[in-house]
Order: sequence, then structure tokens, then C-alpha cells
Amino acid sequence: MNIGTTINVPTPPQSPTAFQLKTFASSSSAPSTPPISTVINVGTPGAQTPSSSTSSYFPNIIAPQVQQQQQSLSLVSLLNQSVTRAVILLTVILSLVGLGGKFPEHCVSPSYVLYAGEYLSLLASPFVIPLTPSLLAVAQVGLVSSVILATTNILSLALFEDQLTTVFNGDGSRIFRNLFLVMMVLTMALRTLMGFVFSRATGWHIPELFFSDSMFECNFGLAPYLFGLLMVQSLFPTSNEKAPSFWNVRRTHVQLILCLVNVIPKTIVWWAGAGMIVGFFASLAISFQRRLGRWGGKVKTSAFEKNMWEEEIYEAMLAEDDSFSDSTVTGESSTTFKEKKTSLSATWKVMVYVLPTLLFVLLILVGCNQFHTLREDIPNDVISRTIEPQTPYLLTLVLMTAPRKGGATYIKETLSSYLAHFPDEEVDLLYSRIQIVVYTHFTDFPGYDDAKAYFDTIPKARKHVKWVRDEGSEKNQRKHLVSAIRKIGTVDESVYLGVMEDDFPFCDNGWQEMLNTIYRAHTEVKDHCGVFVGTGGSGLIFKRSVALTASFILENDVQTVALGLNAPPPDISLQDCLMGEHEFCSSCAGTLVTSRTLLQRHLGYNSSTSGDGYDKNQFQCGWRQPFNGMPNVHTL
Repeated sequence: MNIGTTINVPTPPQSPTAFQLKTFASSSSAPSTPPISTVINVGTPGAQTPSSSTSSYFPNIIAPQVQQQQQSLSLVSLLNQSVTRAVILLTVILSLVGLGGKFPEHCVSPSYVLYAGEYLSLLASPFVIPLTPSLLAVAQVGLVSSVILATTNILSLALFEDQLTTVFNGDGSRIFRNLFLVMMVLTMALRTLMGFVFSRATGWHIPELFFSDSMFECNFGLAPYLFGLLMVQSLFPTSNEKAPSFWNVRRTHVQLILCLVNVIPKTIVWWAGAGMIVGFFASLAISFQRRLGRWGGKVKTSAFEKNMWEEEIYEAMLAEDDSFSDSTVTGESSTTFKEKKTSLSATWKVMVYVLPTLLFVLLILVGCNQFHTLREDIPNDVISRTIEPQTPYLLTLVLMTAPRKGGATYIKETLSSYLAHFPDEEVDLLYSRIQIVVYTHFTDFPGYDDAKAYFDTIPKARKHVKWVRDEGSEKNQRKHLVSAIRKIGTVDESVYLGVMEDDFPFCDNGWQEMLNTIYRAHTEVKDHCGVFVGTGGSGLIFKRSVALTASFILENDVQTVALGLNAPPPDISLQDCLMGEHEFCSSCAGTLVTSRTLLQRHLGYNSSTSGDGYDKNQFQCGWRQPFNGMPNVHTL
């Protein structure tokens, strides 16, 4: 005979002040917790013993086996979730609009947002699949890769929505929708801010923190926002039997793989990094809300939350016992101290669980970025054979020099930085097509005479350097430039004619990077008018025909000034021509190619011929090239 007996054993209060878990309390003045009764079944047929993983504080934790039984997922049900369904609809509509070639016109990057105000393109970018040749080119993906990435990203979003909606419980769909929208907006804003900070802001003063890619790394699709959701997902592992860590979060592994598919064709370290930063802080906010019993915190509890909150219970019980025994401590101050301690403890523990995933993914992103952006120097023979081999000279550099304040001269140091890259005796196919012309239009210029006498003793200087002097004494930079460009540009046939100033020597590897930039301009930007590798009036490398056109602009400026009217400084006039902003050079619009950083450093900061001088630390190696990141400028 089976005898079933039920014995109710009352449990005394845990402390003189009844304790209640903060997560489930609406305020610090919550009513006291009634005594907890333990039910013991003795000899009851079919009785089941409670699971060892069940906690009296968390009676509603759903075991993973039960969760899996309750959920019968299919691809159709995944894609039919509210947020995923809306994203698919927007993607179809905007991608079809993109086929028309009118919107969006560019792959979205901070440069277009900050300088062209393309905010609508930024908001539409998550829902655009590049399908046209122009969008595929700027997005740096092929048609097949574009479709595959869009498919995997939508699938990844559906998995995120399924898991997080369940975790957030009752009103999970609304919470996930709002979370996703807020994270998208914050990621876009942070990405734009990062582009400005690590390019425009630091590029002038802290070369170590200047990253050219931060301004023009572009994005189409959901990838950055999925990386943010990945950080949130790491709070909620599938298994509740173990405390979550990167290695046992199985669902996070699947989502991680789907996210990292996006880095195979190109680099997205800045976009994905912005998404992960937003996701990290979203994790902190979500954890805080769930500790207050919101967003499913009372019902769907992860192992991370269960372990953390039970530790808080234990610590708070000890603290209350100590507070009760110490009559000198007031209840209000004790409660305030405990709340601050608990909040800090929760924040620290969230960081411990989420940071490993963030750092691991960031390490992969940086590694892929290095792989995608690694650029080898172009061999000399390849450059020479590729760029108009039938033209006698590939590059003619005109080194402009004139008397300076206090008799300062920099010709020797600057010209030496050029010649350091020329071969001494052996014949080189490329360097036989490069010449340097030192030009002045001052009859009385001792610095020019001394430099010529010095370099006449160096064999490779005698071989590659020409010295040209026009008689005169007028200090007029516009006339100086007009005379040099026309005299040199009409004598020798040269593909490029570069205007250089005598106080801008090349940086380490600057010369080779200049050659690389010229080569990439020739191969990647057809019909370009020139390359800009310096700043001001130095480092402007024109196609020869464009340089001769620019001389007419300068000549007009001379006549304008003679009439008592204002004209742009000569270096600005030359830059405007390369940018296509002058009517004489309108065909150059959108073709300017620049280096990523300044390839020349400024020596004559205190002896400028056209102003009051500059700060000693201005315009140095590693600084951002001034036009870097601007719309319609190709930074190679």
C-alpha cells in the first residue's frame, strides 16, 4: 500500500529584516517576503524530485531541453517575424530603387555624410543590396558575394530576433524592435563620429591616431548592426547549466560565424567596431533593466543572471545581518551603500562576460583589415611599362626655389631626399624616365649657386638633375610658377609634371609611396588630371596638359591683381584646377587622386615666402593629406 504524506515545514525569516530580491521588487519599500514553505513528498507514486538546477529564487527558469521542445522553428517562421519581415520588405524596395542608379549613388561612408550631407543615404544603407556595377565597385564586392552576404545577414537577423524576443518574453517583439532601431541609429552616429575623430580631428595633430580608413571605409547592409546584436546575444547563452563564457555560448558561435562572413570580401573594421561598441553598452543597459524585473527579467533568466543575482542575494543577506548587529549604521545609508555596490558589481560582471567576445571578434576584424589593406610597393619596371611607355619622361619634378627670409635655404636637404632613391650607376628603366628640374627666376640668388656647385660633384645628380634660371628679381609667386610650368612643360615630353617647393623634402618611404599613388591613379582612376601628395603648393603632380592649362589660370590671376582686385593664392588656384572647380579645368571634376598622408614634411615653417610662417609641428610626416576623405576625391 502506498502511503502519501505531505509535511509543510515553515522556514524562519532569513534575517531580522525580511529580504527580497531587488530584481523582483518594485521599490526599496517592498513588503516583507512571507516565510517560504518547503513541501516534502514521501512515497507518492510517480513523484519527481526537483532538479538540482532549480532555484527557489528563480522558479521560472526554463531548462534548455524544455525550451527546445517548446520551439518548433522553420525557415518560414524565422523569416516571418515582425522585424525580419520589415527588413526584407525594405531591402527589396530599396535594392530595386538602387538598380535605377540614382539612389544611393555611393557606398555610405562618413566622408559623404560630413561633407555632402547624404543623411538619407546613410539611413537607407542597411537595406541596400549592391546590384549595379557602380555600387558593386564602390562596395568592393562582386554580384554573387553581394547576394550571399545579404542572404546570410537576413538569416542572422532572424536568428537574433528569435532568441532575443524569447528572452525578453511577453512584449519581446516590441522590445527587440525598439532595441534594433536604437542600436542602428547609435551605430550610424558613432561611426560618423569615429570617422571625424580619427581622421579630420587627429589627422592634423596626432599622426599616431590618424587612420585614413576611418573616414572612407563604407558599408551597405546589416553587418555593423549584427555585430552589435552579437554583443547582446553573448549575455544569453543557450545552455543554462554553465555560467556563460565565450567558449560555451553555442548560439553565439553560430551567429559569430554568420557575422564574420562579411569580412571575407572586404574590411569593415570601423563599421563593425562601431556596432560592437554600441552593442556592449546596450548589454549593460539590458542587464540593468532585467535586474529591475523588466524586459523578461522576472521570467526568462539566463545562467549568467541567475548566478549573478544569487550571489547578490547572498552578499546582501550578509550585509543585512551585519547592519542589524551594528546599531550605529542607519538603515538609509546601508541601503544606499548596498545599491551602489550591487550596481557596480553587476556592471563589472557584464563586462567580464561580454568583453571576451568583443575583444576576440575585434582581433579577427583587425587581422582581416590588415590582410585587405596590405599594399606592396609597385616594382619600378611595372610602373614604367604600364604608364605610357612611349613618352620619353614619365615624371618631371619642378623644384621651385627663391630667396627666403634671413637667407635661409633648404635646397640641399630637399634635393638630397629626392636623389636618395635614384640608383648610383646602374641603368634603371623607371629612373631613366624621371628627371628633376631646379628652377628659379632670380638673377642674384647665392643659395641656388651654392646648391648647384654642391650637386655638380655628385654623379647621379649630374645625370638626373637640371638647373634652370631665368633672369629677374621680382618676388611674384604667380609669375614664377607661370614661367616655370611653361618653360619646362613645353620643352620635354612628360606624362606628369610635378610642382614642388624647395622646403618640402620627402618623408621616409614617401618617394616610393608617391610612385605607388601615381601608378594606382593611372590604373584605377581613368582620365584623372593629377595626384596630390603634399600640401599647399608642394606635391601637386599634374598631367602635363593640365599643368599648362593651370598656367593660364595663374596668368589671369596676375592680371586680376594688377587691376587691384582680389585673386586666390597661387596654391589654391592650382588645387582648384585639380579639383575641377575652375571653368578652365572643369573636366577634372571628381578625378583628383591623393595619398593617404602627407608624403613630404615642411622645413621652412618660419621662413615662408608667402606669409607669416607656420608652427614648427605643422604639416609633418604622417599628417592627413588635406583632401583625404573629401567627397569626389580618390584616396589611394
